[in-house]
Amino acid sequence: KLLQPASARPSTAADLDAFSMHRCSALVASAAPAASVPARISAVAVPPALARVQFEVARCGSLLQGAPRSFASAAGGSWRSLTVCGLDGSSGSLEASLRKLREVRPQQVMLETCAQRRQLANRVSSASATTAADAAAAASGAEAPRSPLSHADAIAAVHGGLRPGDVAAVVSAAGDIDAQVYTVDRPYQETQNRVARHLMLRPRELLTFARHSASVLSGGDPQEPLSRGVRELLESERERHMATEVLRRGVQGSDIFVICRAERETALRQLLDGGLSGTSSSSSSSRVGGGGGEAARIWPLLLVLVYVLVPGYGSIFLAWRASRVVASFLPGPRELIFAAPTAPGEEATPAAAAGLPTPAAAAASETG
Repeated sequence: KLLQPASARPSTAADLDAFSMHRCSALVASAAPAASVPARISAVAVPPALARVQFEVARCGSLLQGAPRSFASAAGGSWRSLTVCGLDGSSGSLEASLRKLREVRPQQVMLETCAQRRQLANRVSSASATTAADAAAAASGAEAPRSPLSHADAIAAVHGGLRPGDVAAVVSAAGDIDAQVYTVDRPYQETQNRVARHLMLRPRELLTFARHSASVLSGGDPQEPLSRGVRELLESERERHMATEVLRRGVQGSDIFVICRAERETALRQLLDGGLSGTSSSSSSSRVGGGGGEAARIWPLLLVLVYVLVPGYGSIFLAWRASRVVASFLPGPRELIFAAPTAPGEEATPAAAAGLPTPAAAAASETG
């Protein structure tokens, strides 16, 4: 109110209430104003100093709504623009996305990652800063040398999502243009839990998933595709979850910039352009049935217990029992009999045959 021109300030308490209700209902709920607003108030342009405050109010309001907004309200003019960019893991695609990000200058940037992976990316970026050789290689257009595989890299390779280096670069670029960054992907621990639950009673799919993960982590091309059920968990469900989060977090009148993997770009764009029918219910059911709570994330531990620990200790126990059985059939220890040497033609005495000292030998030893 103080930053507005004096001629445009609401003169009465009713005008002030109507103006506040108009701004909040339009920005937060994306609905028609619930009260009539005087023409001289509604025609006032919002000062730049208040635009940031109103954007934050709208962002908090959209998060407190609970249920995601329908796509029809967003397509009808709620968002000013929506841009979806996919990264293929190369430095060229990252530079192109960052350049487009600076050109669009959005207010909201949505990333295909979760809060935990973003924290891991921040740790990785702070621990290993870009060296001069990497910067020179990136400037010349060549591929930068590979860094050691981190925990966040392994998660992104196996379960999907942006790499930690890409996340750190996008977050830094978004901070330069004063844009809010959001993580719209499902938590990776929940994805791990759902995949482990699916593979618990499917050893053949588990073997395929293990081979695929080992091939991806080693940097090679997977020779065997994943099963349909695992792809549904790692691709389709995550795409619907991200589209729902984009709709839920998107603020009216803002430019939204979505950055995801190149494999998810086409499907995510189709979901956002096609209406997302049934996405809200499917996302809610996945959260309830998938065991997203901390107490229910026991399936990875059970998977390791059933397929690694129990067979390992069981094989050791069976080997021990087999060795005991085999040992029971072997003859016992034999007594070794040492016979004293005798003269030619002389028969060995029983004492000498038994390895005991003879009387002559005993007398000689006493004399000595």
